[in-house]
Amino acid sequence: MIYNFDELEFKPISVNKFIHKDGFFTVKGRPFASFGLRVGGEGRFEINGERFTARTGDLIFIPANMPYKVEYLGSESIVAHLDGCNYRTPEYISLKNAAWASSRFENLLGAWNEKHSVHGAKSILYGILEGIAEEERHVIKDAGFSECVAYIHAHCLEPTLDIEGIAARAFISASTLQRKFHKYFAMTPKQYLTHLRMNKALEFLAADRLSVGEVAAACGFTDEKYFSRAFKLRYGCPPSEMKKHILT
Repeated sequence: MIYNFDELEFKPISVNKFIHKDGFFTVKGRPFASFGLRVGGEGRFEINGERFTARTGDLIFIPANMPYKVEYLGSESIVAHLDGCNYRTPEYISLKNAAWASSRFENLLGAWNEKHSVHGAKSILYGILEGIAEEERHVIKDAGFSECVAYIHAHCLEPTLDIEGIAARAFISASTLQRKFHKYFAMTPKQYLTHLRMNKALEFLAADRLSVGEVAAACGFTDEKYFSRAFKLRYGCPPSEMKKHILT
């Protein structure tokens, strides 16, 4: 799933609100991906052989260069177009509580219209993906594993957090915990932990109260250089540059 794809890369090139004309349309593949929220009406899609109906509050991801068919009925959406996105699978995501996603997409649209900041838009989009992953976490029907994930969320900023200790809380082995993470999140526990820490790092950088070194320490990294390398690998730029772009 896109919200668990740890190697995700993209560059926002536009964020717009669209009021779609009612009717049936065949859309050719476009050189950019799109990730959008349905804010009204319906869109009945056929993408890569899959059919689904997106209603208010639902999210749609369409990879670059992928044609599709759609029928719009009173449809309105907020859509981010993404250049260089390396995720290739179309996705339809229906949230149980879409209010927060609507708020985030409205924030994304407002921020883009105000500054056209690529890095600012990226930080909001990563926050949206993290919110989706968080909702999915709450529907896992594995009490022991859910406890482990909840513990990671509560203690992710502690530098001494280790996989063996997390597994011991559920009376399972570290290898079993590894398998469960791959099953539910398609990533390792270490990747998941880094994912949480990087999202928190974005929040600290946006608040502009800490230096990069202080952000690294606050997010559980004992090596500032390692933190900067990991941050650049995830977001495409070093934390100092991200901080500058978020605040300008």
